[in-house]
Amino acid sequence: MNRTPLYQCPITCVLLNRKNNIMEFQVVKFHFRAPVMLSKGSVDYTDIDQTLHSDTLKNALFVCALQLFGKEDINHEFYDQFTISSAFPFFENEFFFPKPFVRLPFEFEGQTEAYHYAKKVKKLLWLGKSVFEAVCRAETVTIKNSQFSENNRFLSRQLTHLNRRSVVLTEEQQRVKINYAADSEPYYASRIRFEPGAGFYVLLQSDATFFSKILKPAFRLLGENGLGSYKNLGNGFFEPEFSNSPLILSLPARPNAWVALSLYCPHKEEITTSLLQQSHYQLIKRGGYLASPENVRFMSWRKKSVYMFQEGSVFPASDKPKGKLADVTPSGLPHPVYRDGQALFFPLTIPTP
Repeated sequence: MNRTPLYQCPITCVLLNRKNNIMEFQVVKFHFRAPVMLSKGSVDYTDIDQTLHSDTLKNALFVCALQLFGKEDINHEFYDQFTISSAFPFFENEFFFPKPFVRLPFEFEGQTEAYHYAKKVKKLLWLGKSVFEAVCRAETVTIKNSQFSENNRFLSRQLTHLNRRSVVLTEEQQRVKINYAADSEPYYASRIRFEPGAGFYVLLQSDATFFSKILKPAFRLLGENGLGSYKNLGNGFFEPEFSNSPLILSLPARPNAWVALSLYCPHKEEITTSLLQQSHYQLIKRGGYLASPENVRFMSWRKKSVYMFQEGSVFPASDKPKGKLADVTPSGLPHPVYRDGQALFFPLTIPTP
C-alpha cells in the first residue's frame, strides 16, 4: 500500500492559491437505489439523522477495506491516510454545504418582506455552492424567494426550479414488533429518500494511489453493503460515482476563522477557554455499536461515547485546526476502536465590527 504524503498528490489534495483563492477537492457522489435510515441510536425510530457524519462514514470505509485487504495491509494508520467531509446533499449539478454558525451576510429582495425572509433563513440548513463561497468570503448575498426550496431547508442561486422541490424527503414506514409472549406492537420507522437527481456527496483529501487502490474498492463495497439501519430490508444501498475532475471552490486567501465540514474532536492543546468564547458551534454526542467483521459477537458491544463539534461550527484562528483520533474502545475488547475527529476545514472570514 502506497504511503505517499498527501501534499505530493496533484489531484486529490487541497490546492490553496494565494492569488486566486482556489481550493480543489476530489468528490464522490452517492446515488441511492433505496431510502436510507440514519438512526441516532435511540429507541425512537422516528428520530433520525439528516446527515451522514464523517466519523460514521470513515469507520464504515475502514470495515470495508479490512474485509477487502485484510489486517496485513489495513490498520489504524488507515485513518491518517485521508480526510473526508460528512456527506452532504447534492441536487442535479448543485452541491450544498452546511450553513455556518455565523451571522449570514444576506440582503433580502424587497424590504417590505424582510420579516418573511428572516423566518425562511431561520429554517435554512443548506447553502448552494456559490452562496456558501460568498458567505465564507464575507460578501453580501442578495437572496430571492424563488431561491429557497419548498421546505425552506435549501438555498441555491443556481437552480431556478428549486422552490418546487424539497431535495431530501422524510417518510414513515409502519412496522410490527413481534412479541411471542404478548400481542405484537406496531411502530413507525422514519427514513429519508431523495428527489430524482439528488443524493449525498463527500469531499476528500487523499493520496491519489491510496484513493484509487484502497478507497474506491471500499466505496463500492460500502454501496453493496448499504448504509444506516434496516439494511436487511433493502435500505441504504447506493452506487458511488467518482468524478474525473475535482470540485473547485473560491474561498478567502487570508481567513480569520475556519468552518468545519466534518465532525471535529480537538486535541487538548487546540482548544482554549478564550477560543471557545469566540467560537460559534454546536456539540453532538457520538456513540453506537461496533461493526466488527472479525468476530460477530463483538457487534453487540457499545463504543465509548464522545462529544464532538458539529459540521458548520466556526473557530476564529489563524492556523487551521486539525483534530484527533478518539479512542472509544470498550473495556475488555481485545483490539482498539477509534472515532475519527480529524476534520476537513474551510477558510472563512468573519467581518470585524
